[in-house]
Order: sequence, then C-alpha cells, then structure tokens
Amino acid sequence: EEDGKKHFNYEKIVEQQNLSKKKKKQLMKKQELLEDDFQMDVADTRFQAIYTSHLFNVDPSDPSFRKTKAMEKVLEEKARRRAQEDVAQTETTGKRKRETEKQQEVDTAIKKPANPDLSLLIKSVKSKTKQFQAWKNKKSNR
Repeated sequence: EEDGKKHFNYEKIVEQQNLSKKKKKQLMKKQELLEDDFQMDVADTRFQAIYTSHLFNVDPSDPSFRKTKAMEKVLEEKARRRAQEDVAQTETTGKRKRETEKQQEVDTAIKKPANPDLSLLIKSVKSKTKQFQAWKNKKSNR
C-alpha cells in the first residue's frame, strides 16, 4: 500500500463473501476481513457495451461467475435499462397503431364516392355482376 495505492486480492474477497456469518464475525474480531469497497460507475459511457451488446452478456450460471457488489450493480442496471427499452418500445408501438388507425379512417373517407349518381352506378354494376355469376354457376352445374 505504498504511495496511497490500495491493492486487493480478488479471490480472497470472493472467498470471504461466501463465508458464514459466524466466520465473518470471527474475522472481523481479528480484523482480517477484507471489504469489497470497489464502486463501479454504471453510468460511465465507456461501459455502454455491457448493457447493449450481446457480446458482453453476463452469465450468472457460469462456474467462473463471482457475485460481487459491483456485478450486482451491473446486473441491476442492465435490468433497469431493459425495462426502459420495453416501455419505450410499447409506446412507439402504440403510436404506430394510432397512426395506422388514423390512416385507415382517412382512407375510408377517401373511398366514399362524393357523387350519388356514381354510387348508384357502382351498385348497379355490382348487382349485375352477381346475377351474371349466379347464372354462370347455374349453367355449369347442369
């Protein structure tokens, strides 16, 4: 611990985190218990890829995974960001749905013929087409 630098032994920290309460108390009395006082800045932009890229996923089921306070912070931050993304995605989906509904309303308004003579002509053509199709089906069934 020269020049104000504090060195640590990661394996000892992890090992002592897994100790029982009784053993921790014993080490506290002897003042041999190492504390994990490492603070990770989860808002640091240099660590952005941990939260966004699939290449840096953290797998807690991996045998080499060690649950430390810093890793818990990272996992919590990742879960929080994922929840925010889900909320934002549902909001954009809702906006798109509303926009398509408005577009459909506009389309139906456009499809309505403004001229009553034109609508009568359309009805006439449709009915004659139905009659012709019925006559054709009747003739083919004989």
